[in-house]
Amino acid sequence: MMIQKGYSKIIGNNLTLRVAIDDTDEFQRFLSFNVTVHQEESLKKYISRLYLEHPKRDEIYWIYIEKKDSNKIVSSITLMPLEWNFNGIPIPICEMGLVGTLPEYRNRGLMGIMNKLYENIMRQEGYLLSVIRGIPYYYRRFGYEFALNLDERILLNKSQVPSRKLEMISFQKATKQDLAFIKSIYNKEQERFFVTNRFNSDNFMCKFMNDDFDDNFLSTFLIKIKGKPISFFSIGMSYDNVAFSLIVPEVNEESMIKILQYVKTLNEKKDQIVFHVNSDTKFAQYICSIGGKRDLGYGWQIRIPNIKEFLQAISPVLEQRIERSSYKGLSQDIVISDYRESFTLRFKNGKVENFEVKKGYPFPGSCDVQIPNSTLIKLLLSDKTFEEIKYILKDSILKPGSEKLIKILFPKKPSIPDTYY
Repeated sequence: MMIQKGYSKIIGNNLTLRVAIDDTDEFQRFLSFNVTVHQEESLKKYISRLYLEHPKRDEIYWIYIEKKDSNKIVSSITLMPLEWNFNGIPIPICEMGLVGTLPEYRNRGLMGIMNKLYENIMRQEGYLLSVIRGIPYYYRRFGYEFALNLDERILLNKSQVPSRKLEMISFQKATKQDLAFIKSIYNKEQERFFVTNRFNSDNFMCKFMNDDFDDNFLSTFLIKIKGKPISFFSIGMSYDNVAFSLIVPEVNEESMIKILQYVKTLNEKKDQIVFHVNSDTKFAQYICSIGGKRDLGYGWQIRIPNIKEFLQAISPVLEQRIERSSYKGLSQDIVISDYRESFTLRFKNGKVENFEVKKGYPFPGSCDVQIPNSTLIKLLLSDKTFEEIKYILKDSILKPGSEKLIKILFPKKPSIPDTYY
């Protein structure tokens, strides 16, 4: 059955599972519920912009459970469409957001009911991954695993910001007319990374080109040298309003100093500046080079419901890695297992000719690599090496003789994924 907006199903105990139809009354109830359950007034602006203004608003699914006799919302999740590039290959994904349940309705399995509908919509719409920036541990029960960096922070004393005068460098608020220039810089920067956020002009304007910035919406400025634009940067705040969130493509040292000096002026009352910035960027590395100290970060929680479909989607990446290695022209079966399913990639003359899936515990010695459960995605997403995973999970097994091949197919690579929500 096709799941559409307006979907409704009675689930017992005077409760009804629904998908919102973008109705004014539903919007107000959804807004009120989320402000109440999350106890954050700032959500009013955020949800209003998503519901009423976001370029992808027609593709967002607002899922909720309400009391049948009073229409009172008691639990909700939201499915929001994204697209990430994997070495330039666009993969449709979705982000789970605005998850919450009223205290008196928790521990009743409501999240499990909504998650089942969420995953049905994923299959229907062709989303291969689901990601969430949510609370620790909870989502593991639904098959999510931490992979790819998120909310990394660097601490820097204000006195460590270089005081050089750089009058030739100036900043100017970016406008719609600057989007083509921004896109070219954005895409060039992302060539260095494996997983990246696919540039979309309308989405970029909504999230990153605002007059004021906070934890949900950022401002973007052009960087100019003697009046000529050379790059851009975006600035916002972390979710806890502690760190300055910065997206800074690779620029020269003088431009990085100028940005640090600008952030310093915004942090007048504190002796220490907290930066929220991807640790694999040149900007983060520069901050550390002048005395910045990395703080322990967080991570995206990611679920791949159908690993076979994901491997099929990224097969051009795998073929390219084989083509550039000593295994060029490979004709061999590669078997990957999470102990519940085994996935066979059949290479012929360097191309993935076929995929096969076999359910159940693998026969000893039949797999090239085995990594328990959802931890396997850390390898598939090039987030961790096999050795790093093995250090924690001793029942991760690499078949003798397959070490080099697995490292070529799934090397550890930096990623810089992002969200337009």
